[in-house]
Amino acid sequence: MEEIPRRSWTHCVVDQYVKEVTDFSSQYGSDGSISYVANNIIGKPTLYPDYGDFSAAYCLRSYGYWWAKSDSAPQPIEDPKPLLPPSVDFIDLKYDSAVYPIRVDLYETYHPGSAVRVWGSLEGQNWVLLWAGEPQTGLKAASRIFSPPIEQPRVLINMLRIEFDQRGHSYYSALDAVMLVGSTHSGSGYEATGETITMQVMKMGIHKSICEEDILSGVQFLLSEDNLQKLMEDEHKNPGEELTREEKADLEVCEDSLTTVEATSSEGDTDISVEEGTKGGYFDLLPEELIMYILHKLDIRSLCRLGCTCKLLQGYASDPFLYMTLNLRNCWWLVKNSTLECLAPRCSLLQCLNLSWCGPYDAVNTETFMEFIHTCGHQLRVLRLNNCHFIDNYCLYMISVVCPNLIELSMANCSKVDHLGFGELKKARALARLDLTRTHINFHTLQLLLQHASHLQHLSLNNCSQLDMDEVALTLATFNHRLVSLNAWKTRGLTQRGLRALACIPTLQDLDLGWALSGGITESFAELVRECKGLKRLYLSALRTFTDHDLHLLITHARNLTQLDIMGTRNITPEAVHRLLQFCPNLELLDVSFCEQIHYSHVHHWAVQFPHVSIKGGLWHQVRIV
Repeated sequence: MEEIPRRSWTHCVVDQYVKEVTDFSSQYGSDGSISYVANNIIGKPTLYPDYGDFSAAYCLRSYGYWWAKSDSAPQPIEDPKPLLPPSVDFIDLKYDSAVYPIRVDLYETYHPGSAVRVWGSLEGQNWVLLWAGEPQTGLKAASRIFSPPIEQPRVLINMLRIEFDQRGHSYYSALDAVMLVGSTHSGSGYEATGETITMQVMKMGIHKSICEEDILSGVQFLLSEDNLQKLMEDEHKNPGEELTREEKADLEVCEDSLTTVEATSSEGDTDISVEEGTKGGYFDLLPEELIMYILHKLDIRSLCRLGCTCKLLQGYASDPFLYMTLNLRNCWWLVKNSTLECLAPRCSLLQCLNLSWCGPYDAVNTETFMEFIHTCGHQLRVLRLNNCHFIDNYCLYMISVVCPNLIELSMANCSKVDHLGFGELKKARALARLDLTRTHINFHTLQLLLQHASHLQHLSLNNCSQLDMDEVALTLATFNHRLVSLNAWKTRGLTQRGLRALACIPTLQDLDLGWALSGGITESFAELVRECKGLKRLYLSALRTFTDHDLHLLITHARNLTQLDIMGTRNITPEAVHRLLQFCPNLELLDVSFCEQIHYSHVHHWAVQFPHVSIKGGLWHQVRIV
């Protein structure tokens, strides 16, 4: 027998921390900051086992259902049967070494339990679901290392995607680090053994150990020179051995995750060969309306697979009326260039398209998307492209030319578009909702766009660092008199001048100005609340100069408030907050976290007296540094 090369067992197991954050949908901090940002998850844990609101952690932007209940929130897109329960946010992590995964450790340091899925991939290709679960709520207020029971893929990975659903959480969630433990083999004789080693580690339960030393000790036997020799001999003797039950289950999972394209690969111009008289079976006897009603209840992948069964159902499953709404965000890992190419003939009546999160790491390219829009976008009214990194200036040109009826466009975190691409949106005169969160739009381009968007009702500019918000507010007051919501969280340059301008838009109901205001605002704030009598949601996070007098103005003029965030204000007294709770009967959410004069005892007392209000704060007396 050919001699098998030997290698020390310490070269086979790797425990590694994040090297790079390659993408994310949400972070509490700002780009260029070191507080609450996604990059804080890189490297070894620095906070664990401490628990609390630390600026050195990675913190998600939202919690609970409050954001979804606001006027600024887009309406959910119909998805009759999502392949997986919808999540809210994600982060992509890259590691130094590709490994067969054994364990993933999430170091959660604030409000744990929001992770719902962990995916694995090699260089962003062919994502494999390692674990899926429900969000965990009501957990003890303590840090923890969460090690979900991951599946056992027969592939190497060097990237993780973690998805979050924090809608059931009472406050912001934060992570300190994410460790990936796995086996790797760089020697020529060990690649075939890597999967076998990982399988044995999983079967012995070693991956469930909390202590890293215990893991290494446990696998030392498995990876000893004698055992490695035996594993290699077994594989040489039984290369075609029947798969175990666990392996078969893994393959079934992989087959179930075939892309829409693969499901329709037999479609196109190829005839489906069926015997005469058996084209549709009993479906031939059903009225067309009933068949269409049944098919309307199916998800996109089931429709495509159904079209491969017979000519009759192929015709029905290709009917454009079934593809007027297309939500591909909930199956982002399946969407490739060929997916859009095969869907294009069916989408001539497409009105609503959600491609958010789709096409990462070159799975979809610019040319294919442009061709799809050119073919299918003429009746498009809603288009969501959040975290679609194939979107560039040429794509926006195509959208502006082909989609004259577009009323909603979301492109949060689309980083490849500059002023040339955004300038094309001046042609989209019907826009009512526009989300440019964390993009590189500048003021002059936005001003040009707003001048042509007279129907605009909802505008999101969160984390757009190149804007002068006073100038933006003046432009809105001049050209956008129908504006209902403005999200300008973590923007810059909003002063009394800008607030006075916003007071000229009486239709405003939803204002998020967190971390955007500076200086004293009392006079202009009074104008704002007097003129905008319909205010329901107001976020003034970290406005240090907010006073009891300002709060009294809200009590007097904004009694329809449902959500108020005055986190981090220094001068608010418990008496003023108590009056607010008394005289604003519709209030549902009040955040007084980090208000220096609000103690936990106050919050506890109010929670008993006003049980219909979710009151945040009074727990930790430390000032956020951002």
